[in-house]
Amino acid sequence: MTELHDIFLKQNYLIMLDKAMCMQKVILALLVLFFGISLSNAFADSASVGFTSPTRISSSTDNSTIPQLIVSGNNVYLGWIDHTAGKFGAILAKSNDGGSSFEKQVDLGNVNSGAPDNIRIAEFQGNVYSVWQSYSANKSSIAFAKSSDNGTTFSSPKQISDPAKDSAFPQIAAYGNNVYVTWLGRTTNDVTNVFFTKSSDGGATFSTPIAITAHSGNSGVPKIYATANNVYLMWEDNSAKNFDVYLSTSSDSGNTFDAPVDISNNVGDSGAPQMIIDGNNIYATWMDFTPGNFDVMFSKSTDGGQTFAKPVNLSVDGQDSGYPQLAAAGNNVYVTWTNAVSDKNYDIFFAKSADGGKTFGQPLNVSNTVGASGWPQMAVDGNVYISWVDNTPGPYAIYIAKSTDNGNSFEAPVVVNSNANDSWYNKMTTSQNAVYLTWAEVGKNSSSIMFSKSTTFVPEFGPVASLVLIISVMSILVISQRSGLKARI
Repeated sequence: MTELHDIFLKQNYLIMLDKAMCMQKVILALLVLFFGISLSNAFADSASVGFTSPTRISSSTDNSTIPQLIVSGNNVYLGWIDHTAGKFGAILAKSNDGGSSFEKQVDLGNVNSGAPDNIRIAEFQGNVYSVWQSYSANKSSIAFAKSSDNGTTFSSPKQISDPAKDSAFPQIAAYGNNVYVTWLGRTTNDVTNVFFTKSSDGGATFSTPIAITAHSGNSGVPKIYATANNVYLMWEDNSAKNFDVYLSTSSDSGNTFDAPVDISNNVGDSGAPQMIIDGNNIYATWMDFTPGNFDVMFSKSTDGGQTFAKPVNLSVDGQDSGYPQLAAAGNNVYVTWTNAVSDKNYDIFFAKSADGGKTFGQPLNVSNTVGASGWPQMAVDGNVYISWVDNTPGPYAIYIAKSTDNGNSFEAPVVVNSNANDSWYNKMTTSQNAVYLTWAEVGKNSSSIMFSKSTTFVPEFGPVASLVLIISVMSILVISQRSGLKARI
């Protein structure tokens, strides 16, 4: 049997991968930013644009990465993976005052004393749930822990995946007393399939995992969404020879799932899907090589995912585009992505639909630089916010732009943090008219989880200066050498 890293993408955010946008038989799996040197002007600090000065949540001596962010009312939850003095931990920190201060960090523990990775968190009415990978004795499993007191304390972790199968890249959703977890599992002949389990008692017990896919191809990391009695799973796989994007739905709280629907259904490779659920409307976006280069595609279902409209190409510019993000508010549907402008120039683009996804306007260049921007995140609360990673000050920093007219135009982007260290893995959300940001700040000997918040964000500076971004195209997900499970989606 081959090692785990023979089936998944070996990836580390500080490793430069080969530039391969021209490869026609691979699917984009991860965006890799490569350090670039640029000349830049001075930029205002975070306080001048309405953001609090970045706060280090993890220890300055730790190696902390892959931050996760959830906000519910005045509670802010941050989860990450920590490596201190040879010891790995799955960590959660909580604020009950909107991010002004954080309580003592909670080490969620682990199963089988294994090294953790790829943490995810979910919250519903004061219950906080976390899943992560635990790697021990050449085997990877999915660990789960629960808090019933708003994240102050957690139950002892337990294994919820099949101990006979290597399992990786968990995703989690919660609604009512139901907790849903999905992941990739290695099956016969070293292929990857999508697995699923549910709890109907708030995480006290879980059902026996079931295989959502069971084929000889490879499935990619699934996305999960839950509301009321409905559960939605989306992923990409190459069981039909090329990679396509699939959706499977459950209307009985995850007890059964409908047959998967091929959303992309074309001759080119498709991947990196995202979805938004709005009643019976399901909006989906992904990157697709069918046009002859990677473009951003969009499709909509009005019947709860039973059928989808013909995909629409949003980027259509002859350059490679990828890693789209979705948001929706009323009849407005928003999509943002990274777009190649030239061989060494990448910008953040944005497209809007005002008729529920039937038609989209001309894409806007939000970052609009001569260098590179990457990893966009988007949030909507009446205004539209897009954040991304940008190396204008020299090191990579977190930038954000705001639209106050429903995405018709964007104010000039501003920098949230600027120092000698590089910033990665930005996450963003909005709640109660506030914008929350977290990211990993990478120094020479350690990396830290950082946090900033704004209630008065008003961009006031001009376009950012030059950047350098390299996008690498690799095939579907493999597990890395250290834990067998290191690719991060």
